[in-house]
Amino acid sequence: MSESRLLLHARAAGRAFLLPVSELREVVPGSPVTPIPSGPPGIQGVVLHHGEFLPVLDWGVVVGDPDHAAPPAVLAVLRPRLGLPLEGLAGTVEAPEGGLNDPPAEDAWGPILAGLCRLGNQDLPVLDPDRLLALLHRLRKAR
Repeated sequence: MSESRLLLHARAAGRAFLLPVSELREVVPGSPVTPIPSGPPGIQGVVLHHGEFLPVLDWGVVVGDPDHAAPPAVLAVLRPRLGLPLEGLAGTVEAPEGGLNDPPAEDAWGPILAGLCRLGNQDLPVLDPDRLLALLHRLRKAR
C-alpha cells in the first residue's frame, strides 16, 4: 500500500471524513486548547506541542457551525504545523484507483475538500489541507 494513497478515517465537527496520511506529521492525544485573545479567525487557540505552540483549527468557523469547539479526543498535526482537533479515529483506508468524485455544491465543507471517496456504499469527504490553509489565509485577510 502506497503512503500517497493511504487515508486516515477520522471524525470531526460531527462528520466522518478522510485525510491523506502523507499530509500528517503525527496524531497525538488531545489536550485542552488555550484561546488566543483576538486570535486569527479559524484558529480556536494553541496547544503546547514538542515545546512549541501549535495553532489549533476552529471547525466551527471553518465549516460554519459554532457547536464544534469541544476539547479534541485526538489532534492530527498537519505538516504545515496546524492541529486538527478530532473527535475520533476509525483507522486507515486505501484510496480507490478510480479517483475522487465531486462533492455536492451545497456541502458546507466543499471549499476545503479534494472530493468524495467511495468506500463501500458510502461517499466520504477527503479533506484537502492546501485548500484548508488557503481558506484560513482568506479569513485572516478579510478580518
